Amino acid sequence: MRFARFTIPLGIILAVAGLAMYLNAKPNPRDIPGIDMSQPEHPVTAKMTADADKSTLKPALEFVGKGVRGEAVQISGVQDRPQFVLFILDGCPCSIDAQPLFNGLSKHWKGKVDFYGVIDSEQKKARTWTSDYRAAFPVVSDPSKKLIKTYGAKQSVYCALVSKEGKIVKLWPGYSSGLLKEMNELIAKELEEKPTHFNTQYAPVDKTSGCFF
Repeated sequence: MRFARFTIPLGIILAVAGLAMYLNAKPNPRDIPGIDMSQPEHPVTAKMTADADKSTLKPALEFVGKGVRGEAVQISGVQDRPQFVLFILDGCPCSIDAQPLFNGLSKHWKGKVDFYGVIDSEQKKARTWTSDYRAAFPVVSDPSKKLIKTYGAKQSVYCALVSKEGKIVKLWPGYSSGLLKEMNELIAKELEEKPTHFNTQYAPVDKTSGCFF
């Protein structure tokens, strides 16, 4: 009986210790092979915001073609609904970290706004990126950076709302919890709807951009 009284607590202690070792050994979900996720964030400056605002109401460069998964894509031009364009840098931890948030925003406006990604890598690598990081919308390969430069996207995670008439409503030089809320509200305004709550999840509090193209 004495032996039983001592072995039961010891077994519990060993089980708890084993669980702790297992949890500590689990990889961080943001530890991605070949990508340094510890790089410092890039703050959005007042100049970046002012420069981005110069794109307002400019005609957006039209692109007609296919996404890396074969989807038909037409960015800009006269459309039935607004479009949202996210600029992606292959190998950039900022793009990887932000992608789930923009996936969420695209699902929030599914059927009302067409979301597209524009990535700087060639077709094969772009297709791999799209698959690895589960982009919820079509992604266009832009290795020449023609689209990226024309929109004025200097860093990754720049994004633009384009009107049905093919003009840039707003270019954002990054993202944050506040900016995602602003994007949600401006999309609603463009659709002449009342905005509904969008969960910004883990988005940074401070306005943050990505790595340079």
